[in-house]
Amino acid sequence: MSPVAGTASRAEHLVQASVLVELGELGAGEAVVVRLLADQPLDRQALSLLGKIKHIRGELSAAFACWAQLHALNAEGQGAHMRLASMLRLAQDPERGAGEFLALGQNQLWRKPAALLELEGAFRLFVALRPDEARAACARLAQKSRDQDRDLFKLAVLAEAWIAELAGDPPHAAELLEQLGNERGFAGDLDRAIALVRVYELLGRAEDLEKAIHVGEYLVRTLHGFERVGALGRLAALCRAVGRSDDAADYDRQFLAAFRAGMHRPTLAEAVTAAAGRYLPLARLAAAHFAAGDEPAAALADAGPVAAGGPVAAAELDAAAAERRRRALTLALAGERGAARSLLDRGDEALDHKYLADLDLLDGLAEPAIRRLLATLDMPGEDPGDPRVIGWLLDHAAGHAGAPIRKQFARPEHARQAVAALEAQIRESPRRPAAWRQLAVLHQLRGDEKEARRCAERAAALASAEARRESAVGRVLSAAVYHFAGRAKGLIHEVWAARKPVAPGHGGFLDEILGNLTAELTQAVRNTFLAVREYARATMPHRTGDILDFAYSYKVTKEDEPSGGLSAGLPTALAFLSVFLDRPVPQDLAASGMLVTDAHDVLVVRPVGEAEWKVRGAYNRNLRLVILPEGNRADFERSSQVPHPISAELVRFVPDLDSAVELVFRDLD
Repeated sequence: MSPVAGTASRAEHLVQASVLVELGELGAGEAVVVRLLADQPLDRQALSLLGKIKHIRGELSAAFACWAQLHALNAEGQGAHMRLASMLRLAQDPERGAGEFLALGQNQLWRKPAALLELEGAFRLFVALRPDEARAACARLAQKSRDQDRDLFKLAVLAEAWIAELAGDPPHAAELLEQLGNERGFAGDLDRAIALVRVYELLGRAEDLEKAIHVGEYLVRTLHGFERVGALGRLAALCRAVGRSDDAADYDRQFLAAFRAGMHRPTLAEAVTAAAGRYLPLARLAAAHFAAGDEPAAALADAGPVAAGGPVAAAELDAAAAERRRRALTLALAGERGAARSLLDRGDEALDHKYLADLDLLDGLAEPAIRRLLATLDMPGEDPGDPRVIGWLLDHAAGHAGAPIRKQFARPEHARQAVAALEAQIRESPRRPAAWRQLAVLHQLRGDEKEARRCAERAAALASAEARRESAVGRVLSAAVYHFAGRAKGLIHEVWAARKPVAPGHGGFLDEILGNLTAELTQAVRNTFLAVREYARATMPHRTGDILDFAYSYKVTKEDEPSGGLSAGLPTALAFLSVFLDRPVPQDLAASGMLVTDAHDVLVVRPVGEAEWKVRGAYNRNLRLVILPEGNRADFERSSQVPHPISAELVRFVPDLDSAVELVFRDLD
């Protein structure tokens, strides 16, 4: 396929890819994104969507690579806070680089510039609880570099302001940042503006909040990507705080739309626009969860005039056909199938006939649908290798109604085209069983029993593996946060629990803990295992009679990054319970929470840090549910990081393990 070119084409392909991902067709969506990146390797939106696809697949190393590249691109012109945050983290953990040299690789060191060492020294003073000396060190460095190194001067002033803010002196931080704005070249500096909004918000007086709104409006006009999304959320909260309810509501609407777009969650309007140019079965579109579009279905009843007569450009005709089809699909998804059929009947392209076949199927008319779909394979100008059409036909090739299908694919030329289409689909998504199953039917129709048997066996094995993935015992998704140079990034990784039989009555212990865990987390896992074992025996004795007949193991994935903290307590508890009960955990939910043992049968779930970023990670992962501690509910009531409609739909809050068990293992008696 040719490279993607042109701004409009790029936008259309991004929407198409996001719709494919929403429908679960990750391979097809990734193929579109890869073609975009081949043409524009630094396309931020394409990189973000590729990272999302890798995240959904659990390919975390590849997702991290995309996110790291995005962070580097987005840091242009606003990277000072990232650099300062990195210095603070190094000062808190001297073994990882606070010193004269920085380790770049095996047997390779880099000597830091003297000015950078001075700035790191200021942060070491702050960590040593000497904030006044730290601020003075920053002020000296700023004065010394003011005329010689403007970048270092800015960094030193921002460092002094940040240390003042962290030390509980926001008025001095605001004064420093305002003075920096009077310096040549720094009035519109993004790093300064971002810090100013934060400090004005901390000051909290009405006049300071109005100043924050003014600077926030500048940031919304200037920033791009998810930085702009966060600025919209903060603006909504600021307007609400000063009583500007209409402005707050408007920014809330913009925040929600920008958040969904930034997470590549298409609206219904975007989905039907994509479907108007590429066949996406109506049944799949109807089953998906899209946000409401901008146009009510009633406004789409009239398709408007169809271009006719005179020399009309082909591009205009194509645009008119796409608009008519888009209106028809919107009506069909709203249940107005008669009006949709009337619009589709005005066209005679293969795509119109495919959607008319879908309407036949929705009306229970299988035979007319088969005739229409078979006819599209021979239409002039139509690609005869649409794998969705071919796959559906092969799935319905049996019985009396399937006779025309069997006759169609008995022809060598149609069989060859179908084989090529299905094999291309297998290359895109080799682990999906459907294409292998359909290929087996096709080889059966061609009389190739050996190939039919091979493909059928592969399809059965893949279907079995898919069922195990979707109903895995002991595997739980854990909502976590990783940091890229001082910036938080929510992601979802897995924790695993497993068991192996031992002599009856000689088990019940945690044999292995695998993965890159800190000492704190390793000890927490052992505590959680013991607490959950006793909880299970006390509250579900009829289901845990054999709990002492097995030895158990535990693993945290993404072992090239150390995992620490106590927020994995809840997903760890659910993983152990899953194994104790031999019950699967749904793979469309994640959890985070600190577990505290009040008694042998009472386990309380305590709040965790950075909960908003964890919800962002779950939404990016297209999960159905994320379980968080009840104590984190207040974080989302007026969040500037996650729109309220998103958290209300996605998050369930629990006070204790009993409540989490009810959500995860619904049908336990």
